[in-house]
Amino acid sequence: MAGISGKQVGFITTLYMDALISTKDEANLSAAAVSGKQIVDVTEMSTGLTKERDVIDVATFGSDVASKITGMAQVGTFDFAVAYNNDDANHLAIRDDSGLTQKTFILKMENGAAITYASFDGYVASASIDLAVDSVVSMNCSVARTGDVTYVDAA
Repeated sequence: MAGISGKQVGFITTLYMDALISTKDEANLSAAAVSGKQIVDVTEMSTGLTKERDVIDVATFGSDVASKITGMAQVGTFDFAVAYNNDDANHLAIRDDSGLTQKTFILKMENGAAITYASFDGYVASASIDLAVDSVVSMNCSVARTGDVTYVDAA
């Protein structure tokens, strides 16, 4: 395949959860992205960190074209699933979370030597355990985001 030889194709992405981090810079995010705060055995994550904004038509008298204004942005949720491990402290913390404490979630994306952190704050809105007789027990989690995503490229 021309153009990709010798290069890693795609990111290696790792998910972390920490107490609320007010200043999301490289030092704070890299300090929080340590093994004790990693959410392990992630089997799937939502397709994107979206932000949607309504665009509203505004009628202007005497004009053939409506002007537009933007409404508030809706940041949505971040959903992920893990192969549930009852011995993992972070899995238990998510399972037992009351949804009343805001946390910072960090995605560490590595592509070779390049590292980008994507962080956002949110509440654990739901954590449901799906039991299976002959398959992996999984926990599906949904985080209600409370703000936009902060991207930090590590130097």
